[in-house]
Amino acid sequence: MPWNGKERDKMIPEEIVRFFQRDGGHSLLIKGEPGSGKTTFALEILNQLKDSFEIHYISTRVADEVLFLQFPWLKDLLSKEIKSPERKKVNREELNKLEGLIEEGFVEEKAKFEGGEAVFEVGAMLPEMEEIYDFVEGVYPKKALVCVDSIDGLSEKYGIPADRILYTLQKDLVEGGFANIIFVLESSSFANIEYLGDGVVSLHHEPWDSCWKRYMFIKKLRGSPVKKSKYIYTLYNGHLNALEYDNFSLDSLDSIDLSELIDYIDSLNVNSINFVISQEFPVEILQSLLLTLIHRNDKKSLIIPPTTYPGNVIKTHAEKFLRKDVKIAGFSKEQADIILEGRDMLIELSSDIIGYHIGDRSLVIISVDTMEDVYGNLRDLPRLIDRIKANHRVVVITPQGSSYLGRNLGVERTIYLERMENIPVIKDAKILKAVIPRDGGRKISLIPLM
Repeated sequence: MPWNGKERDKMIPEEIVRFFQRDGGHSLLIKGEPGSGKTTFALEILNQLKDSFEIHYISTRVADEVLFLQFPWLKDLLSKEIKSPERKKVNREELNKLEGLIEEGFVEEKAKFEGGEAVFEVGAMLPEMEEIYDFVEGVYPKKALVCVDSIDGLSEKYGIPADRILYTLQKDLVEGGFANIIFVLESSSFANIEYLGDGVVSLHHEPWDSCWKRYMFIKKLRGSPVKKSKYIYTLYNGHLNALEYDNFSLDSLDSIDLSELIDYIDSLNVNSINFVISQEFPVEILQSLLLTLIHRNDKKSLIIPPTTYPGNVIKTHAEKFLRKDVKIAGFSKEQADIILEGRDMLIELSSDIIGYHIGDRSLVIISVDTMEDVYGNLRDLPRLIDRIKANHRVVVITPQGSSYLGRNLGVERTIYLERMENIPVIKDAKILKAVIPRDGGRKISLIPLM
């Protein structure tokens, strides 16, 4: 079935999960341009780690009702009532030291007398910070994971420098109270306070054709290994999903779930398609796509295979995964059923010959790179496609570097198979989806990019 936001086994990078699950308290700074998904990322961390920690979220900019409209799944996440039989006091030394800011005129002075001495308690004037301290104390002996969204908001609200607020919470709660805290920075220019946090992640987005390419850098995770520092991610359906592509081989699999590719192919609802494939597009995803096309065809399929997917391998995979027999047109060494000799494609692939092997109203897949190898000049290819379309559905596979690219092939829809960084994507005017193998390649998922 199509990806619907429920499959959250690897929504955030594994490095972030391991970072927070280490012993002790840890702080993570999330920074980025407006619209890059900082709040969504912070909430996704809370969502994925909710079973490991008691979580708390403080927003200085947006009311809860507005957040719940944007993130419907958030209401259940934040509605948990904390009832702890124990309560451990957290040292508020750094919070009280903010009295220096009062003396400099940042906020109104407020003090009480203890033992004949005036003690300034700025925390009493900072309800959000008091709330954080109370929460960390209240969930003891469990560990807290708190998100402050954002440090800039607290800074502007109370006129206290952002680095001072961050330093206070870092010293009292992270280092002293062993709490985990996520700090969201609205301004991406806070390079001068990155050293205060144990970890720093920066989010970015830039135009990519007609859409956005979103990527994050894991700049540091103190004391925790970073195996991969850059991730492409999507913000589809109110969730942040950091994408990762793992190579796989169909030869090593015993089964494959093509259901999401099947739903995609069915949604196209056309009889002729041209898939334009970049050289960097993973061959195993192309193989999975061809198997999907074969699977959706009720009758036998005829394939002029691409050079990266020989006909004998297609036959083996079609039998192994689909229990289907396919017909191959190509060179004899590929166990071809129709031998192409390179004389005249209109004769060698006539309607009578194709009909003899697969009947009528079936599927014909034509790979342009193989046709170029066999015939050289493809001036008759549009005529061939037009003739085949009279009795069959047609899929054309065109390498992006082909000299024939851009010519009118008479197909209803052109779809591009490309790579965004290391992530394969399916792209046309209506669709932009990442193609992600899961479970070692046994399931192919399509994840909308936005």
